[in-house]
Amino acid sequence: MTASGEAMREPLAQVELERWYRRLLWAYPIGYRRAHGQEILTMLMDSAEPGRRVPARADVVDLVRGAVRQWFRLPVGLSPVVAAVLSAVVLGAVGAATGSWLAWQTAADLPSDTAALQITETAAGAPLTAPHVNRTDHVRATWRTVDVSNPNEQPFPNWTIEAAQARLRADGWTIGAGDEYTTPDYRKYQGGRPAEVHQRSLATRDGLVLLVAARTSVVPDSTGTKLATSVYPTAPSWEPGAILLGWLVGAVTGWLLTSWAAYRLRRRALPRRLAALALGLTALGLVAAPSIGLYKTLGELAFTDPGVWVIAPAYQWVVTNPATEHIGGALAIGLAILALAATGRHRHTARPTAAAA
Repeated sequence: MTASGEAMREPLAQVELERWYRRLLWAYPIGYRRAHGQEILTMLMDSAEPGRRVPARADVVDLVRGAVRQWFRLPVGLSPVVAAVLSAVVLGAVGAATGSWLAWQTAADLPSDTAALQITETAAGAPLTAPHVNRTDHVRATWRTVDVSNPNEQPFPNWTIEAAQARLRADGWTIGAGDEYTTPDYRKYQGGRPAEVHQRSLATRDGLVLLVAARTSVVPDSTGTKLATSVYPTAPSWEPGAILLGWLVGAVTGWLLTSWAAYRLRRRALPRRLAALALGLTALGLVAAPSIGLYKTLGELAFTDPGVWVIAPAYQWVVTNPATEHIGGALAIGLAILALAATGRHRHTARPTAAAA
């Protein structure tokens, strides 16, 4: 190849390499990019070997690492770190609850009242004389369920849990966990019941869980067993992943917003900073109980075996009243803090120069 050809290829390679570096620099925050982008680009171009068209892998890793560091860096001091951690924890909780709620929107629909009654009669082995069906299936419900019982406590003679499980298995249900315990004789108290054997059994079918609860008196004149059932959706298999993803999005958002606000509030007048502090403490008070409740529920879901006990979905802590109002109020206060940080006159102290990537 001629010398003129080599001379033409060299500028083209530099143009292409510079285009690549400019694309990578878009990963940095806009303020940092405006202040230091040209300096970083010049340094990268000067250190690049002749004829290179794409960035070296080490340069790409260094640029990405520097961008992440600039996005997550905080002003010097303890208070910005505490504020960022608390924001990450709280918004992480909101994100986790949102992921849980979205996952549960794909859960199976509850059976109709007629279908729920038929399921109970299958478990009972006989028709119910005076059934009572209670449906909890609205947006603000902490747990979607259809409960069937007999208000007059109709007894079923010679009922056994094994026979009920056999009937349910024949009806397409898969039998799961169960337990049994006996309560003491409370007849010496007014309105007290005699000693009873309580039996509970879980079964699953078509994305639904059936809980059969039976109690049988152990006194000699016992007339049979009383039954009640609950049908509720099975937890979606992808709910843990949705919770984790939602938590990560919420936590990162909380950290980044706090970092952004902290830098700007540091340059605002003292009254504005004190107002932001007071609002932040108020928001923290509002979200403390819902956030703690959510993390407690997540711990139960992750580290305990509930057996036949039902643990309500994680999102219950941000959709139940008054948790919804508390979370909504805290988010509104957060927007007010961001507005305080974004508006107002700057103090005459300049922000220290950011560290180079």
